[in-house]
Amino acid sequence: MKRIISLLGLLGMVVMVGVGCDWTFGGGVDSWNKRWNWVNFSGVYRGVGGGVLVTDFTVTPGTPGATNAVSNEVIARGNGVSSIFSGVLNRIPVVPGSVTITEAAITLVDDGAEGLSGSGATGTIDYGTGAWSIDLGYSPSDGNAIRASYSYTVAGAEGTGGAGPGTTRVTINSFTVHQEGETLQVTDNNGAVFKGKMGSIRGSGGYDGHGTPSVGETIIAQYSVKGVSASGLNVEIVGTFQAMIGDADVGQYFLTSRRMYGTWIEVGGRTGDVNGQAAPLTVSGPVDSPDTD
Repeated sequence: MKRIISLLGLLGMVVMVGVGCDWTFGGGVDSWNKRWNWVNFSGVYRGVGGGVLVTDFTVTPGTPGATNAVSNEVIARGNGVSSIFSGVLNRIPVVPGSVTITEAAITLVDDGAEGLSGSGATGTIDYGTGAWSIDLGYSPSDGNAIRASYSYTVAGAEGTGGAGPGTTRVTINSFTVHQEGETLQVTDNNGAVFKGKMGSIRGSGGYDGHGTPSVGETIIAQYSVKGVSASGLNVEIVGTFQAMIGDADVGQYFLTSRRMYGTWIEVGGRTGDVNGQAAPLTVSGPVDSPDTD
């Protein structure tokens, strides 16, 4: 009888742990929560602007540029005759996937590949020069404003001198990041593996990890991973992942300006500065529910 009671008690504990959350269980498998899956930071990160990814902390490295937004910039006006318009945006370089052009009830959306379309209208945008061209398919009334909303980047500082490696004996030029839920595995170009998790996810526009973030909002996720470097030293890497939200399609988001910042900390060794960038990608939007806290 005691044995039966003990088994029932153990079963009850397992049920209590599994109910009300999205954790996966299995021998030797890291547990993860699907709440984090929509904000995908997986990819290959290389040094911002090229070069060494983990730089000497004693030298000031180059800093990445900031991302700013422009809303309802008047780029042209109708004359009652023309349906085709062109010009140059005031701010460059333009962030891919961030441009919308509107006239009355017509909206053209940037597809992330320098194409504009919507409501039967078509056009193009050059991200580097800001040059744009659209064919609305009709002639707007004389004086009607054609407006553009978009994001652009501001170049960062070059830093002081050429920052050397911030690691002992080996140079790190890239991290390959694999994210599953909030769990992370980071592998450097020397084959060293570091494991850990992401912490809270926050947005510059007030997004707190629930509901839907705003297009143009910068998402910031804390992380911490640990492992042994190729030089045999125990290392912890702590910092943040960052990405800007662009509207790719219904229920999807375009993550651009994906960055990995942090500090490389060797036990008994050096301290380095992590400044990495990865290619943009499209992900599914978050699904908010009470059991994802």
